[in-house]
Amino acid sequence: MKKQTQTKLIGSLSAIAVIALLILMAWYFSNITIYVVISLIITLLAIPLKHLLLKVKFKRFHLGNTIASLLSLCAVIAAIFALIAIVIPPINQQINMITNINTVDFQGSYSQQLAKIDGLLQDYDIIESNETLEGIVINAVLTKIKLINISSLFGNIIQFLSSLFLGLFSVLFISFFFLRDVPKLQRALINMMPDKHQEETTHVLSRSKRLLSNYFVGLFIEVLVIAVLEFVILTLFGIENALLIAVLGGVLVVIPYLGSIIACVLGCIFAVMSAYVTCPDVNAIEIILKVMATFVFCRILDNFFLQPYIASKSVKAHPLEIFIVVLLSATIAGVPGMMLGIPAYTVIRIIAKEFFGNNNFVKTLTKNMEEITDNEN
Repeated sequence: MKKQTQTKLIGSLSAIAVIALLILMAWYFSNITIYVVISLIITLLAIPLKHLLLKVKFKRFHLGNTIASLLSLCAVIAAIFALIAIVIPPINQQINMITNINTVDFQGSYSQQLAKIDGLLQDYDIIESNETLEGIVINAVLTKIKLINISSLFGNIIQFLSSLFLGLFSVLFISFFFLRDVPKLQRALINMMPDKHQEETTHVLSRSKRLLSNYFVGLFIEVLVIAVLEFVILTLFGIENALLIAVLGGVLVVIPYLGSIIACVLGCIFAVMSAYVTCPDVNAIEIILKVMATFVFCRILDNFFLQPYIASKSVKAHPLEIFIVVLLSATIAGVPGMMLGIPAYTVIRIIAKEFFGNNNFVKTLTKNMEEITDNEN
């Protein structure tokens, strides 16, 4: 009995050591890890489309695994690039508007508002009586500009473009083979496990694939719905550059909680700048209130309808539970942690349910997770 306990303890410690080593390697080779994670997300988005294409038959003709994988991957990539292509023209328009603003007139138009802000900051001793917010910002910007080395800046740009090309090629290459060889990869991972744990590993992989695929597809739909809704409302309010603001609001939904705040602030800035170019006497407060009202309404709709639906299909966790997970993920890995914390937590719960399902704590944590079967291709 004692020997059996020692064997179990050694086995548990070995498993913990292997997991720790894998985490350390993923952290050390972070660039490769990022490529793999992005590829996995793209693969999970493309899996439902691949399954649909494999069911398409015309008489005796049907698509093979390779062709279906390639077509579904191209469809996902085309959707992503289409979203980028939609955003680029409004961004260029916004940049042109900002560069054409007469800074003297702009400063005069908002000098009273800036003076009120300066007075408020001085009253609360946030800035000195002889300082202004404008002067502080200008000095900070000039200080950063002086630190820029033109030669190193040019080298950094070249390095960034090279890394971008390598990253895009790596992600597409890895995504294709992930998508094409999903069953083979699953079998390989299962065969690596001890015989007594192969059945649990099979369940973990199949359920994780189904839940995460549902999650990322639902998240993509959530982005589109929020972007379209914000565009319609902002257009009805007569807000300039409604398309750019709406797309930003939709895309930043992928960052829980913080993304909506960032999108709202950027949206207010873009709306006021665009409106000022059209009419220098514009009421900035009215525009800001309209943009904020739009984001608040869409945030409420998202929180009470879209996100609960997505959670019910994938995460199956209490909103407070998800909030805590997001906070912990942000503490560990910042914004990327906030974006990937929920999928990672979902996988952890699946693993816990399979391997430690008799534990009362695990039973309580995973009680809302239903049995899921995956249709393998």
